[in-house]
Amino acid sequence: MKNYIKYIGLVLIGVACFSCSKILDPEPEGQVALEELLATEEGLITGVNGVYAPLQPIFQNTMVQLAGRSSDDSWTWRKETESDIFNIDESFGLIQSTWENHYQGITRANTVLSRMTLIEEFSSDEMKSIIEGQCKFMRGFYYFHLVRFYGGVPLILEEIKSPSEAELPRASIEEVYAQIKLDLNGAITLLPESYSGGAGREVGQATKYAAMVLLAKVNLELEEWEAAVENTTDIIGKGRLLENYADNFNGSSENGPGSIFEVQYGGETAATTTTLRNTFAPEAFQGGAASLPTDDQLNGEGGSLSSGYGIVQEYETGDKRFEITLADYNLDNFLFPDQPKGSLKFVNKYLNNIDQPPSQSTWNYPVIRYADVLLMRAEALNEVAYAANGEAFDLLNEVRLNAGLPGHDATTLASQEEFRLALRKERRIELAFETKRYFDMNRWGILEDRIQFQMDIKGELTFPAQRLISHPITGKPYFLYPIPLVEFSNNANIQEQNPGY
Repeated sequence: MKNYIKYIGLVLIGVACFSCSKILDPEPEGQVALEELLATEEGLITGVNGVYAPLQPIFQNTMVQLAGRSSDDSWTWRKETESDIFNIDESFGLIQSTWENHYQGITRANTVLSRMTLIEEFSSDEMKSIIEGQCKFMRGFYYFHLVRFYGGVPLILEEIKSPSEAELPRASIEEVYAQIKLDLNGAITLLPESYSGGAGREVGQATKYAAMVLLAKVNLELEEWEAAVENTTDIIGKGRLLENYADNFNGSSENGPGSIFEVQYGGETAATTTTLRNTFAPEAFQGGAASLPTDDQLNGEGGSLSSGYGIVQEYETGDKRFEITLADYNLDNFLFPDQPKGSLKFVNKYLNNIDQPPSQSTWNYPVIRYADVLLMRAEALNEVAYAANGEAFDLLNEVRLNAGLPGHDATTLASQEEFRLALRKERRIELAFETKRYFDMNRWGILEDRIQFQMDIKGELTFPAQRLISHPITGKPYFLYPIPLVEFSNNANIQEQNPGY
């Protein structure tokens, strides 16, 4: 299932990152030359594994901070409050590493796509399609993150052979999304529905269904509701909810029916394992509890934005997801020593007590789960038209019933707005601490209001509204992170920084 992970750290695909100064870095001694590596089908398959490789550092830490702690679900008592209180500037390290990691994946995908045109024979048309489809899926995936973090970015679609070829101006948000759709529609036609295993067909790689769901996510982001319904139609029934919610995260059901796409971990080095236990686990478990769940009982005390619309209070009585997602471990309250044991909640979702050392968990990270698909489709159906007790209710209730909660009907959710709010709450709980909440709040246009409410409780903080744009497609207020400062030195054609920086 994870056989190709061991190759990822060994792959050389021409560039280390997008920054122009690094485009033509000399090849390390002992590495296979690019021309030799990608001259065969076998080499291209190894190259595809390298396209996936940047997912590992991205989901080890970057997403937890930029798309996790920046939501209303998470806060930190430590000094690294930049994303929590939206005090990020263009020199912040994670802004640069995020940019580089994503462009590393893009440039690798471009290189494989370019080099595969030089190979005259493949073992089969299917393998040729799989290689092309995976590269297009991953390029679309990386650009989808970039456009949501930074807005319009340079749209690099060809192999980079000289610095000047990377020095492109920023494309518009509309242009980036057009390319994402082009890539994902191409991937849908090229990729298989599943993999049987073997070289180039490893279970866990992107499938046709993964491409369809990612395209539907693009549709939701742009409020293309009918398209989102269409692009989720064929996926319903192709997966299922896992009866035990914990099995989505504990390594027992990886790449199974509850999942559409995962980051594949499981290597023997720190680079190919996750550090999420250390991010969320308390000091008593050799971690650091860098991120804690928001809790209204904290009254804004303890660190940064600790309370206000606290996620701890969002859970309904009887929700089986609560004790899997959150736990107090009956530990001393290290922030408030005068409070009793067990009075401080931690994120329990990724606690791995099996792998050693604790900082290197081999468990995969679920990027797209089947539950997400059900809620995506329910949201799109409701936005097209509210239908009392219609399919959207069935989809929402499928998730709720699996969590041990009663279903909704038209008496409890009697309007489109009531269903909308219930759906948003269900997404928050079901997908808690899976780096979805920030993106959801931003696309819904509610990010400023939710975060400012937390800031008001903390006091003397103001959400940086000057960093919001009016999204050119949806018209909603939309927050953008800054273009990394170093990129203006690397690429003079970027020219314009995002507002407010």
